[in-house]
Amino acid sequence: MISDKYKKNRDTVIIIPAKDEFNNLKKLLKNILTKKIDTIIIDDNSKDKTFSLNKIFNKILILKNKKTLGYDNSIKKGLRYAKKKYSYAITMDADFEHDPKYLYKIIKNLKDGYQIVIGERDRKNRYLESLLSNFIKNFYGINDLFSGYRGIDLNILDKKFLIKKFEMPFIIFNLHNKFKNTKNIKIICKKRIGKSKFGGLFTGNTKILSQFIKIFL
Repeated sequence: MISDKYKKNRDTVIIIPAKDEFNNLKKLLKNILTKKIDTIIIDDNSKDKTFSLNKIFNKILILKNKKTLGYDNSIKKGLRYAKKKYSYAITMDADFEHDPKYLYKIIKNLKDGYQIVIGERDRKNRYLESLLSNFIKNFYGINDLFSGYRGIDLNILDKKFLIKKFEMPFIIFNLHNKFKNTKNIKIICKKRIGKSKFGGLFTGNTKILSQFIKIFL
């Protein structure tokens, strides 16, 4: 028998992009699945046993990329799938920085009518990320545009955004400016386990700057 809490969350799905995250996901999913929320893992052509997690956890869906698509494109693949079946999606990382304890708070705000819910991190991993986030916060009201922990009302997500050339910050920025219905919630990040899949210091900062330029061009 499906619990009432599970029924209430059947219109919501968690999307987690992952590359070689078997050990992290094995621990993370034990926590997430106690919250009775559907979960999709986008396996970005992992070389470890990430894809085998669907044999351990039979209530998750794993979509495996035939070739490496990268962080943002993997999320967008999950969103394209989610739009067919769900009303809301929550994106989060597999490296434990995003604490599952905030999932219900994000869902509540989405169901209260907010179309975008941003998890505003208590710390940023890169100085440039912090600098540009503060600029966007002060002038546009998105407190942490580069946060990967976010909720989205899928009804506002036009498929034209879910193509290769658009990164998630660009999509969120444009949706925020169009609908003006974003909720920022403060979150405390845990310590990341493993290396960032977004990139190291130089690569990560370069990607952030590139995304910032695309937004304002």
